[in-house]
Amino acid sequence: MAEEKIALVTGCDRGLGPALADGLEALGWRVVRCALEGAEKAAEPDGGRAALRMDISRDDSVRAAAEEISRLIPRLDLLVNNAGILGDMEKTLGEDIDTQEILRVFNVNALGTLRVTNAMTPLLIRSAAPVVLNISSEAGSVGTCWRRGWWGYCMSKAANNMQGAIAHNALRPLGGRVIQMHPGHMATYMRGHLDETARFTPAEAAERILRTLFSPDLKAVDEHPLFIDLDGKEMAW
Repeated sequence: MAEEKIALVTGCDRGLGPALADGLEALGWRVVRCALEGAEKAAEPDGGRAALRMDISRDDSVRAAAEEISRLIPRLDLLVNNAGILGDMEKTLGEDIDTQEILRVFNVNALGTLRVTNAMTPLLIRSAAPVVLNISSEAGSVGTCWRRGWWGYCMSKAANNMQGAIAHNALRPLGGRVIQMHPGHMATYMRGHLDETARFTPAEAAERILRTLFSPDLKAVDEHPLFIDLDGKEMAW
């Protein structure tokens, strides 16, 4: 019998996180779901689905969640860093830019991902081929930047890409890898209301993401991490 595959997905309050967790479970994976609010207490090791609270903006919350998770699972084959926030989209140069708000976005989208990956490393390195999938964004591409605002989101996703590259350098000698992925324009509530202009529902985006992630055509582990969209197209760093 094949060994059970184990994944952890952050940002499972709503949107892409639960859709990815559902998709992985449908493929036979055991999934630990982490959410900021409204999650039930983690299940016992043989209790199937597990959900627990993790505020990725706080060191203590991530450490506490990591301790709980380490009691639930023997290793981690896939870490999906999905949790993130948008922040102000409007203000541009010459306006009253709220740098404290930018720091809040940066703390979640860049440092939050690092907190989780670092805390999960002892479990990741127990896997023969661990994968960290960071949900990044085309907004983090310096080479194709077109926006005049979105300071916190764009800067934090660019930093997310860099922390992913550094984590890849650490995991690659151990048989692991990091993948940075743009999930497409989804109908989520990140703007405070349902974005009805979006191209994909979270379920549609999750299906494409998982199809790409597990495709036999996915580029092999290389010196540098992949930065791709949900259909596998390489993005400009």
